Amino acid sequence: MKIAASAVILSATLATTALASGWSSSERLERARSGLASATKGDLIYVGGGAAAGDPANAFEVFDAAKEAWRPLPALPVGLISFSMAAVGNEVFITGGYGADDPGEPRKDVWAYDTETATWSQKPAMPVARAGHGSVSVGGKLYVIGGTGTDPGRVLVFNPADGEWRTTAALPTVRRALAVATDGKTIYAVGGIRPDGSVSGALEARDTASGKWTALPALPGARGALVAGVLEGQLHVVGGATWKPRKTYASHDVFNLASKSWSKKAALSSARQGMAAGVAAGRLWVIGGGSGAGVFGVFTASDAVESFEP
Repeated sequence: MKIAASAVILSATLATTALASGWSSSERLERARSGLASATKGDLIYVGGGAAAGDPANAFEVFDAAKEAWRPLPALPVGLISFSMAAVGNEVFITGGYGADDPGEPRKDVWAYDTETATWSQKPAMPVARAGHGSVSVGGKLYVIGGTGTDPGRVLVFNPADGEWRTTAALPTVRRALAVATDGKTIYAVGGIRPDGSVSGALEARDTASGKWTALPALPGARGALVAGVLEGQLHVVGGATWKPRKTYASHDVFNLASKSWSKKAALSSARQGMAAGVAAGRLWVIGGGSGAGVFGVFTASDAVESFEP
């Protein structure tokens, strides 16, 4: 467990180190993990699960991006990897993934952490099992996009107000290990692995008002197990891996939402895939991950925490 908050904040300040242009390192994870997930609420990034050469972890903690300090929280109800997290209102939802008790089998489970009472509760399960998917919160609803499992093209929508799951227009390019991000109105799905195992560079945007998906210029360099976040009108896409050839990337590509064009930015300090990410305190944060591609990610897990400030 972490030591007293004041000491943690001090150690975080001392640990902050400048990296490549725009990037800085911060206080590391308590345990190195790959295949973990995160959800952002204000300046707080909630991080859970993942693995490092062992069973999926039930670790759950919160990172205060403004103070650059970690704080432990009540553990996940079950150890998970390749699941997803998103904050809706005062709750942090975790959906699907793979658990230690059923390796290789996507789950339907949905749990929510109440940030006010610091307690977990089980929610209505998804109508189909999912793993390797992404999720975001828009307009008070939870959107689950992509992944593997039954009918993975279906976009699942959960409304906490009535506790009901619904489906909307399918993701045009079906894929898992994709990155999903939002600017609060539009949902962006980028990269991933197609059902045939090939990597995709597809960038598709869903207007939450109309429900329509639109294809946008593809990511330069297709890859999966990457992360993304919208910061100051730009979609930042970082890291990821390919399987043929087996390679992990430190790439940092930026899509300008106004001009619909891609550009390159300074890369991560090291190549990683299977990370968590969040936009908080005016920066994009990239957390954990592994330097090895594919299943080797958990055997090469990192505890690194890096942020990019435009």
